[in-house]
Amino acid sequence: MDLGCCRKMWTLLVLVLIISWHLLNAFSVSVPKENYIAHYGSNVTMECNFPVGEKLDWSALMVYWDKKENFLVKLVNGEEDLKIQTSNPRIRHLNNKLVKGKSLLHITKVKIEDAGIYRCLIGYGGADYKRITLTVNAPYSKINQRVKEDPDTSEHEITCQSEGYPKAEVIWKSKDQDLSSKATVKYAVGQEKLFNVTSTLRINATANEVFQCLFQVKETGENTTAEIVIPEKKKPSEVKRRAYFGIIGAVIFIGIILMFLCSGKRNAINMEKV
Repeated sequence: MDLGCCRKMWTLLVLVLIISWHLLNAFSVSVPKENYIAHYGSNVTMECNFPVGEKLDWSALMVYWDKKENFLVKLVNGEEDLKIQTSNPRIRHLNNKLVKGKSLLHITKVKIEDAGIYRCLIGYGGADYKRITLTVNAPYSKINQRVKEDPDTSEHEITCQSEGYPKAEVIWKSKDQDLSSKATVKYAVGQEKLFNVTSTLRINATANEVFQCLFQVKETGENTTAEIVIPEKKKPSEVKRRAYFGIIGAVIFIGIILMFLCSGKRNAINMEKV
């Protein structure tokens, strides 16, 4: 019997036991929030509450947290299964809050894969469970820009690139005119399941003309905008002057190196004569 099948059977057994207890005992688990939203890379703590009474009896307590039939926390008679705990060091149960009737699941450096439905199962005289949904998003907070000019025409290639989650739509504007239909967009998914979005607009533009690229995520309502200003063309005389000084500098640098080489060679010859 494989490991996945064993997990499913064990989860089913726990659920049957808890449902049976719930029918026989007036015991209820509650949650202050059924839905949590966390930013990628942040920390989040999800909470289940249960009645403790005057003092917690550790020997009568069972706490389970799972996600997609995979156990994240297994605490029985006050002892936690450390094998489960070490399987994902980013996830831990705050056992010190149990005396107050709070079962807290703490996740550090949240990843996209952490999103989903969690279930906390608590047995304490009676038994009950609740489901909690975690949503993870990653804002497109940093937009990288690039402007490339065609030297033979006034056409410019303007590119905006950013990473985030969920998938964003890129909207291009200039002087309140929507230019999105003229742009191309490419999507790629990295190892962390973040969307790498690159949008390129090719358009005839003049110096100092302003364009905006807006990364819009409809699911979260978050928008991030970058402003791109078309740079002025460098004057030919300025380009020639910079090229001239660049050549002069290179010649001087090479001359200095040759002087050092010749000087070193003369010193070596003089040493041989001595």
